[in-house]
Amino acid sequence: MSVEIGKTLGTDAMPIEGLFAERFMELVQSWFAPLYKRVSEPLWDNGIYGVIRRAYYTCRFDVGVAEYYVPTVLNGEGFIQCHRIAVVVLPELDRETYEGEIVRLIRPLSSPLGFIDSTTIFVVAPKVTRQHAFKVWKEKFKAMLKIKRVAGCFVIPIVSPSPEIAFKKLMSHVKNFWERRVKAFLERLKIQPWMYDYRVKNLISNTFKVLENYDKQIIYCLKSMVAHLVYFVDGFKEALRAIGSLNLMKGKVMDTARRLAEALAVLEPEKREKLLIRLQECLLAAHVGLKPKL
Repeated sequence: MSVEIGKTLGTDAMPIEGLFAERFMELVQSWFAPLYKRVSEPLWDNGIYGVIRRAYYTCRFDVGVAEYYVPTVLNGEGFIQCHRIAVVVLPELDRETYEGEIVRLIRPLSSPLGFIDSTTIFVVAPKVTRQHAFKVWKEKFKAMLKIKRVAGCFVIPIVSPSPEIAFKKLMSHVKNFWERRVKAFLERLKIQPWMYDYRVKNLISNTFKVLENYDKQIIYCLKSMVAHLVYFVDGFKEALRAIGSLNLMKGKVMDTARRLAEALAVLEPEKREKLLIRLQECLLAAHVGLKPKL
């Protein structure tokens, strides 16, 4: 489900092109879009609570921008609070564009879910601009690309030529953020790791008795946060598996390319050119999911 984006995403939005942006947005959306149905809805739209009636997210593939709201806890007045995650994908990154995107994404792109208690902004690109790639700029740019806090928002830049690696980094940051929040929650309740057998996932189980003596609403919020954390941990593991599969495929492709180069070397130039054109057509067909005509 996607909601309308306000004027924040008007003429200033930057259109994106290329396989990196398309693949990265696909990975992000495929993991965050089902979050509501798999985790949030069973917890917060049931016979006990009805505070989240739908998924709250925005995803624009055409401009490479996405925004997701993840429920955290109920406040003292019974309103839900949330963690806002904003993502923008750029063709390349330089200082001016980076600072501009931060300013643009500080404001919510759509109507928020309840009260925003935390925001993480990801600015993602496959490369830096040519100017910033030169040695004289590298040290300054490295300093600029450190995680920082702007207007109460955590800003995290990610630069990687691989969309799978960029997604893995994003999931790692989200996972770590939620791990810190859950840990702080447990510390406030004076719940020690040994009490849940050093596996935070155990806290979701109804058979686990360590939480029996605490306020029911507080424990419900804790279990909700743990359930969302587990989902993000699974996303990080899935990203690692995707990278492993990609590396395995890359090794096979490199081996095939070597043998193909050896075979092509003995062909006449004209036949070699025709075969290369045909191979290119097959690879393109495979990329878009079509069965190549042999």
